[in-house]
Amino acid sequence: MRSSLRGGSWTVFNWKEMVIGMKSYRLQYHDELAQPQAEIDFERLVAYLLDRGAVPSVAGFNDLRNSGLWTPAGTKLLLSPTTNDGALMVAPSDDSDGILSLCLEWRKEWNLRDYDSLPPYWIRVTPKLKEFSPAEEDSKSEIKEMEHDEESVPAYTPTPTPTPTPTPKSPGAPIRLRIGAAGVEEAHREDCPSEVLRLNHVHSPPHTNTTPPTALWFAIAATAFGAPTGGLWAFAIPANISRMSSLETVPCGVLVLLGLLTDEEVPQWRSTIDQRDEGLEFHMKSMERHRNIAAENRLPPAQQAAARKKRIEQERWDFHNETVRRAQEARKRQEREFQEAVNSQKLTVQAVCNGTRKWLIEKKHVIADAETTDIIEQLLVMMIEDESFAKRVADMLNMWKSWTENSGLRKEHYDAIHEDLEAFSYASLVLDSVRSSTVTGQGNVVSDLQECLRMWKKVRLG
Repeated sequence: MRSSLRGGSWTVFNWKEMVIGMKSYRLQYHDELAQPQAEIDFERLVAYLLDRGAVPSVAGFNDLRNSGLWTPAGTKLLLSPTTNDGALMVAPSDDSDGILSLCLEWRKEWNLRDYDSLPPYWIRVTPKLKEFSPAEEDSKSEIKEMEHDEESVPAYTPTPTPTPTPTPKSPGAPIRLRIGAAGVEEAHREDCPSEVLRLNHVHSPPHTNTTPPTALWFAIAATAFGAPTGGLWAFAIPANISRMSSLETVPCGVLVLLGLLTDEEVPQWRSTIDQRDEGLEFHMKSMERHRNIAAENRLPPAQQAAARKKRIEQERWDFHNETVRRAQEARKRQEREFQEAVNSQKLTVQAVCNGTRKWLIEKKHVIADAETTDIIEQLLVMMIEDESFAKRVADMLNMWKSWTENSGLRKEHYDAIHEDLEAFSYASLVLDSVRSSTVTGQGNVVSDLQECLRMWKKVRLG
């Protein structure tokens, strides 16, 4: 019930119900009359307003988390979807018995959402129709030519019995996902909402306190993907992941060895090799060979054949020894080059993405003009549809986190990246999207809002 009396803006009257613990008010003047405040579940209130289109205030929930009951009255927690007006604000704590008091002000003109709007906790990903590469198109044309040649040969074919074919669901239908602390809690296609998608590989098993890596990283990627549209406040990106996305973690030399960047795009990291010594050594060996041949020609004919045979045998062994020596030097040079690459200047995730994005475009995994949000959306679709791919990306992100928190990138990490550059490229884009959501402040409001909902189960509408 809403009224214009002083006190709570909303209240609940329980008619014909005797509540244990009553308060007696002694009124001397008429303006002392006030209606009691309605006590309501904080999470349901916030979910209801977010579903109506309210926007969380970054500063408001940060103040409430840090100040609690001492948050100044009038602090805006939820804003209107069109203006900066407050939809849910902190109210004076008069007669609130130590419970947080809030003031609700919602206007009809703020109801702009419709059936297609997503409720809180949910995101939408739309699968894009696969475009065939030129090699696939050539193979398809070859198959069609073979079928055409077979059709040109007359043969008796009995009339097949017609069988009814079920209507398949549209592969490009958007998928709705409900994201929670345990990963994907519910999923269905929009063209068939009654059929629930079983996505156990991106969801934590029930009655467990640990979240599988695939479910954790999927929730992180989905939260970062939904951040530009208001954030997914049901799941907060862990602080160590947000911090990792803003650090310089990948040596520039490693990216050059992987073929993702060129030497011109990164700071100098290779030690210069003087090629003049090799040229001088080759010249000296050539001069020595000419002297041996000249000495053979001065010998008597009977001794020339024996000397020539001895010289050719010696040259054969010299060539063998030189090949072994060069192989050892090349191996040592590669080891030295790898150590220089590992110890080279580290780059940010954003700089790494410059190389991985070009690699994905070159290998035709993504189109040339794709934005980061589009790539992340397709990554989420691929992780939903392909469990093995989801595990590869999660393992790569876990390995990335491991070398960041420990002694840095090592040989085994480099070998794993070299074997699966596709997973590394998508992993870099996930971390870049996390970095972007942290910079815009959406990652902070998610954690602040979640912590406020944990601290205040019940609030009063004062």
